[in-house]
Amino acid sequence: MSLPAETGGPFFAPDRMSVWPVEGGRYGVDGTYHGATGFERAEAQRQRLEAAHLSASVRQELGDGWTLRLGPLTHGAAWAAVEAFLGPPGSRAV
Repeated sequence: MSLPAETGGPFFAPDRMSVWPVEGGRYGVDGTYHGATGFERAEAQRQRLEAAHLSASVRQELGDGWTLRLGPLTHGAAWAAVEAFLGPPGSRAV
């Protein structure tokens, strides 16, 4: 499974990610964006997900942050979401 989030460099990659368990063996995933382009970046990802018929919301954080929230997701879908934001294992230099 792949999600249409893009990792096209620092513009699309979130500044912070969080994954947490919810009821029923599912997970929530947040990608938080900061700075002057935070909302634009989060909203661009939300629109890509919506175009693929996936539900996500953008929430304003205290300060200058905007969080794109996905979930609840199955284990596999949560993993796919993380990879959509960061790229698959081995695709980044260590």
